[in-house]
Amino acid sequence: MAETDESEVDLHETLALQLAEVEMLGSMYPADNEFVLDDPCAVRMIQSYLNGQIKEEYLESRIGFTLRLFQEKAEKHVEMVCRLQHDYPVTAPVVFVRSSQLCRENHHKMNEDMNAFMQGLEKGEMYMLSVIQWLQDNLEQYLTAEKTVDKVEDKNMDTTLNRIWIYSHHLFSKIKRKDILDWADELNITGFSMPGKPGIICAEGFSTDVDEFWFRIRRMTWKRIALREKEEIEIGTDDIKNIRKFSNFEEKVFDVRCGKGREYHMDLGKFCEFLDSNGCRHLFNIFFGVDGKVQNPD
Repeated sequence: MAETDESEVDLHETLALQLAEVEMLGSMYPADNEFVLDDPCAVRMIQSYLNGQIKEEYLESRIGFTLRLFQEKAEKHVEMVCRLQHDYPVTAPVVFVRSSQLCRENHHKMNEDMNAFMQGLEKGEMYMLSVIQWLQDNLEQYLTAEKTVDKVEDKNMDTTLNRIWIYSHHLFSKIKRKDILDWADELNITGFSMPGKPGIICAEGFSTDVDEFWFRIRRMTWKRIALREKEEIEIGTDDIKNIRKFSNFEEKVFDVRCGKGREYHMDLGKFCEFLDSNGCRHLFNIFFGVDGKVQNPD
């Protein structure tokens, strides 16, 4: 999904539309924990920008929210999670649905079908009511006859560890970087993200969780993003902790060097050393087409 140049977008207009839509959704879903903003301060900051109290360069926060939808006939619920770029609705929002009451197949299919529906919506028009209506009209087919699967039992059914390596043209956005960290924590993903130009992400965990993580990542707005390598390892009777190469998920920074504008680059020599220390040195060649060099200690 190509990035839109925000300089070509009337941010005043798009942000005003976002605030109007958020206010409408808050009125439509007033119950506690029904419509929840990720960061209420983001709304206040955008309002300050629209009022001329802050300049565009200080406008870092973006609107995100979670909407809880209940399907009465099936007596089950799902959560619709949404992130809005500043230029929404000129570009599509990042939207996905999650529910512990869905099996893996139906959960994946519902998100795929919802995003296919969104691709057919006209750019520049507000999305949320159409997406919510689609979910309300179609939830039953995904939820009916589902067995509630306990999260721990579901993990025991998953016998494969996946490790994916993602390459992006760049990764600067503080919002994207926060979402990546939050989603990794939510899905029990280990690995790392390296911001800058290029941006590198490694994610490892149960195959179902890694698939969900990649599903969310690739629906963000990117200039270019690609899955460069995917490893699949059968866990068998071993503990997944013994197969993971990383003990947690964190953002890694290696001697930042400034470039043009807001661009910055990491020290690739230090990055190669980091890969080598985690038994992943061969990935350097996959990403950059050359063998990385590790400095020998004096």
